Amino acid sequence: MILKVNRFLKENNLINDLKRYKSKLAYSFIIGLILGSLPFIYKVKESFRVQKLIQEQRQKQNENKEKICKGYNSDYEKFLSLGFPKTAIEKFNICMKEQ
Repeated sequence: MILKVNRFLKENNLINDLKRYKSKLAYSFIIGLILGSLPFIYKVKESFRVQKLIQEQRQKQNENKEKICKGYNSDYEKFLSLGFPKTAIEKFNICMKEQ
């Protein structure tokens, strides 16, 4: 059986062709691998972009909370102006947790 396969390969010069076109086969394989992975790369890139947008949105929300909690007429501002910095920080932390 194996002798028949070897004889068939020798007759059709497949082994010689494989040796001769080894680099072309490797390049074709690499190109196929790259083309096959493009959809995956696109999905990863899109997911990364969405995560970045979500992170930016959370950061803006935290900045807005901080502005509200430290803003004019807030408990933080009142206690800080009265000279109670520790209480002001506690009120600020409570405000940040609530919103």
